[in-house]
Amino acid sequence: MQLIEDMPLVAIIVRIWRYLGVLKPTPSTNWRKYLFVLPVLLMNWMQLVYVLRMWGDITSFILNLFFFAAIFNALMRTCLVIIRHVHFESFLMVMEGIYSQIMRSSDTSCKQILLAVEQDARGIAIFNLTASFLDIVGALFFPLFSEQRMHPFGVALPMVNMTSTPIYEIVYIVQVPTPFVLTLLYMPFVSLFAAFALFGKAMLQILNYKLEHIAHLDTEEERLRMLFACIRFYHSVFRYVRQLNDLVTFIVGVEALIFGVIIALLLFCLNIISSPTQCISLMMYILTMLYVLYTYYNRAHDLVIEGARVTQSIYNVPWYEGSMRFRKTVLIFLMQSQSPLMIRLANVYPMTLAMFQSLLNASYSYFTMLRGVTNK
Repeated sequence: MQLIEDMPLVAIIVRIWRYLGVLKPTPSTNWRKYLFVLPVLLMNWMQLVYVLRMWGDITSFILNLFFFAAIFNALMRTCLVIIRHVHFESFLMVMEGIYSQIMRSSDTSCKQILLAVEQDARGIAIFNLTASFLDIVGALFFPLFSEQRMHPFGVALPMVNMTSTPIYEIVYIVQVPTPFVLTLLYMPFVSLFAAFALFGKAMLQILNYKLEHIAHLDTEEERLRMLFACIRFYHSVFRYVRQLNDLVTFIVGVEALIFGVIIALLLFCLNIISSPTQCISLMMYILTMLYVLYTYYNRAHDLVIEGARVTQSIYNVPWYEGSMRFRKTVLIFLMQSQSPLMIRLANVYPMTLAMFQSLLNASYSYFTMLRGVTNK
């Protein structure tokens, strides 16, 4: 696991999760994940009670439903990793093995492709953690500018007045650490997904480079050796993408449903409120959800694009200059590459930018339906 922590692609997230006991728990760190998750789980239940109390006030109901759904989604992601930590650790070991193999090679072009992806993945992780922290800090200070007593994250308990002194002050102080806790709960999964997809994209770029390099080799023996190496590497990429899909397919499917509904509700809420402060807050929330969705689908879409280029690169191999064995090998490889390399929502819908657009269209349709019903 030490080698995985040193891999720049996932180093930040793996170190955070290992410290919290989410990945590779030990007797000395196992308790941390419970201390990390259980208080947020309790707060999420209290949020649900508060949301039900806000049923008559549609604006407050939608805003607090968003906070409840966002934290529930963060808990769902983290609990998935905790429950399936062995699968995630195994996948990271596979990733580390391929990464080490590429970095040990003497091909500088392959290393440059990997280094460029490393910078992208590290930049995404830092940006996600920073932006999420600042976003939650804004939510933490928002109640200070309100005329009524309210908490950053609306919570309630049966038969308890949460706005009375000293309960209000105690709950507010308890919620002060939420920028740190929720940032570490919400964004690491997004960053890790992006890193996994970027590494898959890098492997496909390296494969395309090697296939294009076959034409520059002099003898057929060298070309055949390189072609067999490309086939073995393609099988590694295919297994990698399939394992990645198995890890995330259902969680991203559930998130697509949650995000689609919440975006429609936030748009509807934006249409009926008049407070400039609330409008700014709603825009920030909508943009945050759109950013997360775009990060998912854009990175997954890159896998599809690079996978399609592999088929074109195989076809561009100078098979007409080779022997019958070389031609048959190219033909079989070309047939194998017809299976699309993609991540799917619930193993059904492909994660592409076209699917991202479809989700946005569905959200806007729900929003116009809600506005039409309320205007009647």
